[in-house]
Amino acid sequence: MTTPLDDAALTAFLEGQETAWLAEQLMLIADEDPITRIRLTGAAGSETAVDDARAAVLSAVADHHPDEVPEDSDDDPLHRVLDLLDDLADYGFDDETSDIADEAREIYVTRHGEDDSEHLARLHSLADADDDE
Repeated sequence: MTTPLDDAALTAFLEGQETAWLAEQLMLIADEDPITRIRLTGAAGSETAVDDARAAVLSAVADHHPDEVPEDSDDDPLHRVLDLLDDLADYGFDDETSDIADEAREIYVTRHGEDDSEHLARLHSLADADDDE
């Protein structure tokens, strides 16, 4: 019987790999997952990440059904794109992230009203982040 690698063991393995191999693995993942591609593009400092993130966030808000939220947040497309916005803000796209969240919040409230969901609370927080500075 084999034992799965825990996070520490996997991290140790990855830290020992060549940069080119790691980049190839990331590109394979990015080719299959648009959110990962946007995240990596944003980390690289590319402005295209902002437009791609806006499209992904607004689409996820439009497709969101509050009564069908998965138990596991990793399976929730709206939760995933809100995490993406957090990352883009960390990469220096604070104003852009706030603008996207504000647009998304308007759509969310129009479609679902001012509910007490975690999603709407996160949109409020992201949209109003530049007001805190």
